[in-house]
Amino acid sequence: MNIILSGHGKIGCEMKKSIEMIAGNYPNLYAITFEQGEGVEDLKEKYLNIINQSKDEQFIVITDIFSGSPYNAATILAMQLGNIEVISGLSLPLCLELLNLDFSLINIDNTFEQLDEVKLDFIKSFKELSKNNVADEEL
Repeated sequence: MNIILSGHGKIGCEMKKSIEMIAGNYPNLYAITFEQGEGVEDLKEKYLNIINQSKDEQFIVITDIFSGSPYNAATILAMQLGNIEVISGLSLPLCLELLNLDFSLINIDNTFEQLDEVKLDFIKSFKELSKNNVADEEL
């Protein structure tokens, strides 16, 4: 399974660097930039450059913002090619969890379902967690 990280500016490339710092190198992990002045067509071309060079035909594109240009370009290709899953909400926890999935047991059609723990546990508030810990200690 190939994974492409994408978002506004250089966030995809910087996320890839962070992943490699924590988890090492993943040969099927790619990243693209989306610079000022570029549009959906530019993004589609960047995605296709990676897709056309890969031997593995299945791709997951993770973008920063739902319905932003990187997401929209990826969904256009997903509709045309059918072998692409597009997920928004690019973050380090999401990427690390996705990279730890056993793709021999799942396929592109049920990838999103496998991310339930991250989807539910994605955002934490220190104040909320502290309140819960104080309440637990009072018991």
